Amino acid sequence: MRFVYSLVRFVPDPARGEFVNVGAIAGSEESSDWAVRQVGNPARARSLGPHEALGAVWSLIGRVGSVIDEHQASLETLFDAEVELSEAWLDELHRDHRNIVQLSPPTPLVADSAEQALDRVFDLMIVDPGHRRYPFRKKNEVLAALRRAYREQSILKGHALSEQVILSTSRHRQRLDFAVANGQVVQLAHSWSFQVPDQETLSEHIKSWGWTVRDARESGGSVTAGERSFEVGSEVAVEVAYIPPAEGQSSPAMDEAMSVFAALEIDPVPVERADQVATRAHHLLHAAA
Repeated sequence: MRFVYSLVRFVPDPARGEFVNVGAIAGSEESSDWAVRQVGNPARARSLGPHEALGAVWSLIGRVGSVIDEHQASLETLFDAEVELSEAWLDELHRDHRNIVQLSPPTPLVADSAEQALDRVFDLMIVDPGHRRYPFRKKNEVLAALRRAYREQSILKGHALSEQVILSTSRHRQRLDFAVANGQVVQLAHSWSFQVPDQETLSEHIKSWGWTVRDARESGGSVTAGERSFEVGSEVAVEVAYIPPAEGQSSPAMDEAMSVFAALEIDPVPVERADQVATRAHHLLHAAA
């Protein structure tokens, strides 16, 4: 999968040009997966300049981290992120920081996740042997797989496909990852990863999602995608793609989810079979036409 990254550099004297890489930002528009990481031991950076100047670096990394955290949380909740993360956003950060704090031009690389991209960047370009690694697979991997699958079926964003939509019923509102519509919504799709550490919060999200879908199945509703709105009938197809727990991992949230899916007569598919979701959407669109 295509990712881009920028190195975060501390340049205490821009005229002299001496710098040290103290972190990196990496992300993918395809998967909506973004991450930022700073060195665990900033001794080299401290040796170049005063503590006050170095504080500007940590401030930038902290702000970027907050934006990324908000963006990731928006994939699971009703709240919109204030900043839309994209390659253009990273390029703008690069162009806006040309003084004590500098970002290298966004550069592409291939990786499976933003954390893996940062692993490679740190291994090759940043001296920090103690940096943390994040082994669990996030739902962004499923988002990327579904986006690819929809594209392969010529179901394109801005036309039949909408992302990060709000499903509203008479009693509930919930954000869903995808809606496929041709005048009326024919398919809703959502993604989950059961490898996340916070299983309790994940269970709560799944139950909330389930109540909203159940309400739509019983009495219909509507989907809002930006400025567009579509009717949702009680017969709407609902699809789920997911990442299963890691080998040996206990996942109470998955046990909860499978009960919810069964009650709603949803047949969830693992991420490796995400193409089935798009294939069914393709058939539904043609049937509706």
